[in-house]
Amino acid sequence: MAGVTLNNLTKRFGKVMAVNQLSLEIKDKEFLVLVGPSGCGKTTALRMVAGLEEATEGEIHIGDRLVNDVSPKDRDIAMVFQNYALYPHMSVYDNMAFGLRLRRSSERTMLWRKAAFTRKEIDQRVQAAASMLGLGDLLARKPKELSGGQRQRVALGRAIVREPKVFLMDEPLSNLDAKLRVQTRAELIKLHRRLGITTIYVTHDQTEAMTMGDRIAVLKDGLLQQVDTPLNLYNQPANLFVAGFIGSPAMNFLDTTLEEENGELVVNAGEFRVVLPRERADKAQGYVGKSVIFGIRPEEIYDQALASPVPSTAGNTVRMSVDVTEPMGATVYAYLTSGQHTVIAQLDAATGAKIGGTLDVVLDLGRAHLFDRETEVALL
Repeated sequence: MAGVTLNNLTKRFGKVMAVNQLSLEIKDKEFLVLVGPSGCGKTTALRMVAGLEEATEGEIHIGDRLVNDVSPKDRDIAMVFQNYALYPHMSVYDNMAFGLRLRRSSERTMLWRKAAFTRKEIDQRVQAAASMLGLGDLLARKPKELSGGQRQRVALGRAIVREPKVFLMDEPLSNLDAKLRVQTRAELIKLHRRLGITTIYVTHDQTEAMTMGDRIAVLKDGLLQQVDTPLNLYNQPANLFVAGFIGSPAMNFLDTTLEEENGELVVNAGEFRVVLPRERADKAQGYVGKSVIFGIRPEEIYDQALASPVPSTAGNTVRMSVDVTEPMGATVYAYLTSGQHTVIAQLDAATGAKIGGTLDVVLDLGRAHLFDRETEVALL
């Protein structure tokens, strides 16, 4: 096993900066997720680690070895692609064994003498991986005879049999339906715990990132925005982009002014007015009289008429109009309006919110956020 270190990794395609001085240290046995919107550079970064793209600048280390000039086949990595990349004319067994056979046959040209495998060793590895992934009864089938989930497991099995130092996974679940995606996600987590192989996983799905990663690196426009544990990203986003990208439904943002009244800090957005708790207000004193962006997550807004973990006070309660409700079973998504501002609240299913009516809501201001309007950096 080995960690992966990226030092100021940069990739340009002509005038386009795809990855901009990315520095990351992925620890041995860690599951790190690269997440961000389409075009943010996450797949390009992964392909540079794999050796499929040449870095314009910067260094890539796998373990203690600088691999910038090392060919992909010699980096001791295994990559799982979005489209599975299975050979349609080969059986499941042959697809899984192909990479090992290639190394074995290459011995004749003196390329892999020390790494060659016997037929028995190849069979043992394929059978073990097939058993681990529940593919034992499918080894004779061709890819066209498999479901999407089964094909994805074959692609994983082909990577597992190589016993690499690092797994690289490029949106491996994106072609699966919602139910199978959740199921396969759980299987991947269990697989990583069992094998303990360092894994870099690329996705645009923040739910996948939150549920799978030991740490998450958030990218935007080729720049690293923040890298931290899932809970720290959720609770302590570094900037407006991370706050809006992590969490579903997304955080609500309101353009406001921070004012001081009777020794208290008031977030003033016209009809929407709340008072920051003392422990939060102390951190925002320097922004009194300035325009700031107020952020509150949908799950931190409660129906005042129902029991909630936040006591109702004059400073954290707002009356809002109910525009739309979306029953989700255990919860209801309510689209609420106050003046020119609309927020989404994730309320208990017992809420009395009715379309066209009003609702008094309580905000958990101890978990609210403020962002600098110019820099978008988090203040709270």
